[in-house]
Amino acid sequence: MPVTANVVGEVVTPRALDEVFADFELLDAIFSPFIETSEVSRINRGELSLEQACGLVHQVTDLCRQYERATDGFFSAWIGGRFDPSGLVKGWAIDRASSILDRWGFRDFYVDAGGDVQTRGSSSLDQPWRVGIRHPVDRDRVACVVLTRGGAVATSGTYEKGRHIINPHSGEPAEALVSFTVVGPDILQADVFATAACAMGMAGLDFIQNSPGYEAFAIDKQLRAWSTPGFEALRERLPSTETHNGLA
Repeated sequence: MPVTANVVGEVVTPRALDEVFADFELLDAIFSPFIETSEVSRINRGELSLEQACGLVHQVTDLCRQYERATDGFFSAWIGGRFDPSGLVKGWAIDRASSILDRWGFRDFYVDAGGDVQTRGSSSLDQPWRVGIRHPVDRDRVACVVLTRGGAVATSGTYEKGRHIINPHSGEPAEALVSFTVVGPDILQADVFATAACAMGMAGLDFIQNSPGYEAFAIDKQLRAWSTPGFEALRERLPSTETHNGLA
């Protein structure tokens, strides 16, 4: 997936961005289910136990168990007898990258991995960051734009990878929604909540509404848009020419 780090208003030393992308490469090498030599792949082949895995795997499994409890089991890294923490690792990787840039003293930046974004501060000219939520049918359009200063935006859905989000309680693919976006202060939690809420279906909106500091925007199979009450204050009102299939 594409990964972008953008720092504004300051001179960026190559070492800072090298550290960011080296960390992404490290986590990919450990956690990717598509790399045969990753620890996740070795665990699923029975070649490595969780107890024998590296410390980063232990951190991730602890976080996965924490969020499994927090979402009443709708987020789980253990489905179908396999260990796949992908629904958490991407947000965790973005969070780690943001912390690296924080340590280097940068105050206005964003980190984007596969469309999930953590921002800090403001964009150029002291404006909020504009984060587009992609239209699930027309790839060259956005369903809406979120305005944020220092917030995170994460989206889960079926329009990119198909029916890959599973309801752990039923074992069936989640099909009620094609897209579920969560906005809040922390990309790790926003990313996990987006996956869990998408698995919940329409009940995911109630779950996010009851999660202080977080708001949600969802699109169902009929391309109807739904949101939590506080989301409207976060979105940019687009010109009417951007309205399409009932989404604005």
